[in-house]
Amino acid sequence: MRLRTWAAGLAAALLTLALFPASAQADTDPGPPLETPVAELAKGLHCPTDQPDTGKPTVLFIPGTGFKGEEPYAWNYMAELKKSGYPSCWVDYPGRGLRDMQETVEYVVYATRAVHERTGRKVDLVGHSQGGLQAAWALRFWPDLAAKVDDVVTLGAPFQGTSIGSACLPLSQVTGCPAASLQFARHSNWTKALTANGTPMPAGPSYTSVHSLADESVVIDGEPSVLPGARNIGVQDICPGRAWPSHMGLVVDLVSYELAADAIGHPGPADPGRIDRADCATLLMPLNTEEAVKTLPSLLSLPLDVLIHSQPWVREEPPLRPYAR
Repeated sequence: MRLRTWAAGLAAALLTLALFPASAQADTDPGPPLETPVAELAKGLHCPTDQPDTGKPTVLFIPGTGFKGEEPYAWNYMAELKKSGYPSCWVDYPGRGLRDMQETVEYVVYATRAVHERTGRKVDLVGHSQGGLQAAWALRFWPDLAAKVDDVVTLGAPFQGTSIGSACLPLSQVTGCPAASLQFARHSNWTKALTANGTPMPAGPSYTSVHSLADESVVIDGEPSVLPGARNIGVQDICPGRAWPSHMGLVVDLVSYELAADAIGHPGPADPGRIDRADCATLLMPLNTEEAVKTLPSLLSLPLDVLIHSQPWVREEPPLRPYAR
């Protein structure tokens, strides 16, 4: 009797594995609990209500340091993808992304889950600079997200750290620095935890990492930033010798946009072979003047907002939370 019971249990376990593969089982593992109250996390997610249901995935935009989600994307990426039927949402960080990124990433985790639940479809994540780091960190440490995300596209994300972050280290002992700046530093504990031993990102989504050798912030010692396991593509791979785009130029560069749109519009990561080399002669992607005017007041207040919301400054990198050690 015991043997039959054991055999029946084994058969049930094998059947469960067959019916629910690893990707589906990962969906039941939410990862570490979010410490920020849900009401606060919800304030950071913004989705326009006038977007028609086109049957296409929603693109969740994640901003770089110092920006609110709409500021770097509404008048370029969002406006252009809307023409192809892709609805957009975006994340606003607490403190404009200058606080401990382990706090900030919870807004990205929450937003990804919320958009997936609302739409019933997988989500595409697009992140510039810190936004790319946040997308990668979220997927690294919250296993359920892998089944909720289709594409991850990063633009100029400093996966190996930044020269600006490293420059803040000596100043931190005198004036202090924003917490995120110390986490950006090369060889920071945060950077090591994200790219530990070159571990590839979790299976499921397609990962495309776009970089530029003209990026004055991210390229260190002539080496571009790369994400283990991603399709890492340099703009200069397509446009050899091009001294553009800069770090901020990545959000308006035509070739960078075409790589992001290619990843979103096709199965798998972006394919450089589908990009027209003739577009190397055009620096800027199509820009929407009306949306740019709408975001102008917010952009003009950016310096003061950054000064106010980057407080308090710290003298050392925030310790890694237990899940990332």
